[in-house]
Amino acid sequence: MSTITLSTHVTSTFLKGLNTLSHVLDVAESHAAATGADLNNDYLPARLIDDMRPLSFQIQNVTKNVKAVLDRLTGATGEDAKPWQDTEKTWEEFRGRIEKAKAYIEGVDKTVIDERADRGEEIDHPWGPTLTVRITGRDSALNQGIPNFYFHLATAYAILRSKGVPVGKKDWIVEFFKPAQIPTA
Repeated sequence: MSTITLSTHVTSTFLKGLNTLSHVLDVAESHAAATGADLNNDYLPARLIDDMRPLSFQIQNVTKNVKAVLDRLTGATGEDAKPWQDTEKTWEEFRGRIEKAKAYIEGVDKTVIDERADRGEEIDHPWGPTLTVRITGRDSALNQGIPNFYFHLATAYAILRSKGVPVGKKDWIVEFFKPAQIPTA
């Protein structure tokens, strides 16, 4: 019986989700080319309903969540822990942000994540603008970080689907069927 480490679970989930987002955006690009839709003006500001945030926000929050969770798990502080600024305006810039998040995942020190998780180390976990709770890194990642990541990922998918982009369950799930890269050491 093998055991999956926290770092493998979290980084694998995030990479698969970001690959799913990239794939869904690929389909959106093809659909836009075929229908004459404008990626920047028709898709990025699109919302499911008026009081929800647009696709641009969903992409920013999928990637922002990746960085925040990994920063909490590794104990990043100071400049290293500052959130990414939400400056993207164009489709290409949002695609670049997804690649930046993938690179961030690849560069994280997975050993630090697992050592801290194994000790049951508690971290400060922000909860809204004024509240911070003490919780283990494992609980933070598994009970808030990953669900929040999926929320924004699914919302991005749903927004594009609502704009007529022909994505279906196979487009969503294919990356998640790929096996996790589990370290042997």
